[in-house]
Amino acid sequence: MSHKKTQSKITSYQGTALISNTMLGAGLLTMPRALTLKTNSPDGWLVLGLEGIIFIFLIYLNTLIMKKHQYPSFFEYMNEGLGKWAGNLVNLMICLYFIGVASFEARAMAEMVKFFLLERTPVPVTLFIFIACSVYLIIGGMSDIGRLFPFYLTITMIILLIVFAFSFKIFNLDNLRPVLGQGVSSITNSLTVVSVSFLGIEVMLFLPEYLKNKKHAFRLSATGFSIPIILYMISYVIVVGALTTQDVQTMIWPTIALFQSFELKGLFIERFESFLLAVWIVQFFTTYVSYGYFATSGLKKIFGLPMKKGIIFVAIATYFGSLMPTDANELMTFSDFLGYIFFGLFLLPLLLFIVVAVKRKVKAQ
Repeated sequence: MSHKKTQSKITSYQGTALISNTMLGAGLLTMPRALTLKTNSPDGWLVLGLEGIIFIFLIYLNTLIMKKHQYPSFFEYMNEGLGKWAGNLVNLMICLYFIGVASFEARAMAEMVKFFLLERTPVPVTLFIFIACSVYLIIGGMSDIGRLFPFYLTITMIILLIVFAFSFKIFNLDNLRPVLGQGVSSITNSLTVVSVSFLGIEVMLFLPEYLKNKKHAFRLSATGFSIPIILYMISYVIVVGALTTQDVQTMIWPTIALFQSFELKGLFIERFESFLLAVWIVQFFTTYVSYGYFATSGLKKIFGLPMKKGIIFVAIATYFGSLMPTDANELMTFSDFLGYIFFGLFLLPLLLFIVVAVKRKVKAQ
């Protein structure tokens, strides 16, 4: 048993990749549109930078709490703070939130595939194949996930940076001016929009129980968070710089539209965006796997549900959940709703910390 337990632990490097991959879901493809709509200016990169700094501070606070209140897992910490019944109720809501995000990612992937690749393939068919592949990896457990994710992340970064480098051909710096043209209020009002793109960082709360070395929790969480943020900022600057604020506001997938808007003469690749689509299907896959795994482990802790049964339950729930939005607009509204829950979840440990600190002090007396 102990051998199996150590096998399911992951290194700091694998933990970093897990956080980055979980964040790099639909956010990068839809974020430029959501941000330009909210700011109504090309200043979205400032919003990303500012919220990035705020979140690194929150990550730091969360890792301080982990160090101060050594707890076996976040689900158990919740029970310690709120008591068994209330704690398990909140834990169940967290699992439902994870299932919700996994459903959103699966549906966003299916919509993208239908829009760009397989126009005649019904969405339920794409969803079924995608979820079945994900289940296969989730059954392998955290050690298999930890081994695969760094590989996926490396390929994603290489392809993204190459594609971004090529798109400088149609980049125009004037499209990003004037800086702060709408004033500071347009930036502060847009901070909630960016939170949706940061979905994924909350897995850091559930990761420590799987880490071989918990000492590096802050470093791996901050690095895992920073990689997507830097890619988001580069992506935003290039997309808006090439397509203008007005055009980006009208597109559902502005990042892919950018790569459709230029061709490279003399290259054997005709449709350059196909590379991006391939990479992004992998990113949707990693995000789904991550949320699916944590939802399953949560159900195991609350109900004692065996992992395999939990995985099947989560797969069925996400399949039907992902079919609920009728179109892409409803899907985006759903993602905004998830963004608000995510923000609450990320601030939850700060409230729990006070409750647990008081409880432990009373017990000690």
